[in-house]
Amino acid sequence: MIIKGYLFSVGYAIVCLLLSLLLYKLGMPKKFTRKIVHILVGFEWVILQHFFGPGIYFLSVCLLFTVLLFVSYKAKLMPMISSDGENAPGTVYYGLAMSVGGTVALFVPDIIVPFGIGIMCTSIGDGLAGVVGQLVTSRNPKIWGNKSLLGTLTNFVACFVSAIIISKVYGAEISVLYCALIALLSVELELITPLGLDNISITWGTTAFAYFVMTCGTASSYILPIILTVPVICFVCKKDALSSGGLTVAIILDIAVSVSLGNFGFVLLCAFFFGSLLVDKLKKRAKGENFARGIKEGRRDAMQVTANGAVAGICAVIYLVSRSHLMIIGFVTALAEAFSDTVGSGIGAFAKNTYDPFRFKKCSNGLSGGMSALGTFASLVGAFVIAMIAFAFKVIDFNILWVVSASAFAGSLFDSFLGSVFQVKYKCSLCGAITEKTVHHDKPTVKYSGFEAVDNNIVNLLGCIFAVILAVFIGAIL
Repeated sequence: MIIKGYLFSVGYAIVCLLLSLLLYKLGMPKKFTRKIVHILVGFEWVILQHFFGPGIYFLSVCLLFTVLLFVSYKAKLMPMISSDGENAPGTVYYGLAMSVGGTVALFVPDIIVPFGIGIMCTSIGDGLAGVVGQLVTSRNPKIWGNKSLLGTLTNFVACFVSAIIISKVYGAEISVLYCALIALLSVELELITPLGLDNISITWGTTAFAYFVMTCGTASSYILPIILTVPVICFVCKKDALSSGGLTVAIILDIAVSVSLGNFGFVLLCAFFFGSLLVDKLKKRAKGENFARGIKEGRRDAMQVTANGAVAGICAVIYLVSRSHLMIIGFVTALAEAFSDTVGSGIGAFAKNTYDPFRFKKCSNGLSGGMSALGTFASLVGAFVIAMIAFAFKVIDFNILWVVSASAFAGSLFDSFLGSVFQVKYKCSLCGAITEKTVHHDKPTVKYSGFEAVDNNIVNLLGCIFAVILAVFIGAIL
């Protein structure tokens, strides 16, 4: 049986390569011969599963072909499956994904069927998508990069059907709904994964989700993150709202929150992000020198995202481990305070008069520590909006709704206090304006007040921590 398995698995791979080579010699472009092998090689999993099942023999065949594909890639031995440019190592990534699957199956045998679903999504779904996208050019618009609409739809249908068939044939008992979600996840990963790495991301993203569904029995509380995370990432990239570092931190935060809190955490995080994005857009209408003295405009970088979201992420992870409801209160309060501060400063930019109550004098719009009646009211509303969303999900009751709102607003006021008294500010040597920037009118500014180690990010982080401690303390008493 073992020898027969080796003969069938190796022989099938050789037949696939010879067919591809023949078509290449007959004049078929290699962009199609590559896809033919890409699609056919997925059925290698069926052969290996039939003859070997999870184990060392399965893994040995995967490792053998990974080595051969790597040597072929380096020595350019098989032009019919080679690719040019940054996607060139794609075939090697395919073999690597198979080898990782074989290795994991040694220790977790139950993952072999979800792994089969992942392989079929990569081979058939991704492969057919490429073929359709290249063959059908009329009335087939690009929807993301070089990905076409019909190619993407073909990918979804192929992955959906493959997941259903593998599930039924091998007794995985994955529902039709979750098969559709697996297909959707595969499509999303194919859209955003660069440089041929989709052979790894699709295989292991869909494998992990299918295994999660099989072992946990349900994934309904995670449907929204699965469906919407990738479109949100695409939107952020298109709007250029975050720097590369900021996007990386945001993705890590999203994963931590979504895994810990599911749909509720994801929705609250999105409400904060898109609400902040809207406020930032409104800020741009507040033209003028006064507002330009702040440093909050432009794309949000890694430090800004960390300052606004780290506390919420930590509360979410602690909840995952402890299941303490106090951490839910902390999570909601952290985002409510961050949103309260963002809305207050953004809407406050339209105020005619801004006053620093901690220094008893007027100040410029957009300068940390400054407050206005309009901005203060907006800050209170911002805190209440986030708390109301949590209340709508029934994760906090009516009493805690007011605790969160009041604590978040108090944190925003504490943020203003720190911004006024402790945050570093500079003075322009030309016009005398007080600013948070180190350069003004293309000239270095000089320190005016505060501590150089305390910038706006530190102030935001401390304000958030203050609000969370206050809310958790009151919540524990209640």
